[in-house]
Amino acid sequence: MIERLTGVAVAAFGAALFFLITPMATETVGYGWLRPNTVPNVMAVIMMLAGVILALTAPQDQFIDFPKMARAAGFLLVIVAGLWAMVQWRYHFVAPGLALVLMLLVGERRWHWLLIGALVLPFSISFLIEYVLSRPLI
Repeated sequence: MIERLTGVAVAAFGAALFFLITPMATETVGYGWLRPNTVPNVMAVIMMLAGVILALTAPQDQFIDFPKMARAAGFLLVIVAGLWAMVQWRYHFVAPGLALVLMLLVGERRWHWLLIGALVLPFSISFLIEYVLSRPLI
């Protein structure tokens, strides 16, 4: 039953993205070959299809793994706290710490990967979004 409900929830979220969130959150432009809403709409359609397939083909014998659910809820809590912090103190100050915490939570301990993930990637993303695409970060 849990997998069927998950499929329905994913399909509903994909529909909300396609019909509500993406139209309100993207700008309309009359130039370029790739519109700002193209990729989000494609992802929303994929989510809707995958959710419907999961809901229709889920096996009958299912169980709830509470430790995995608690771990996933912990990840969600860290990400929500990180997004809230980005709104309060800007991306540049929060993203490296958030990336480092998430990498440590998933078990990464190699210092060179921690360095790349916590410093190189957030600042590369910032450079690409702000200077190459001329879009503001949060």
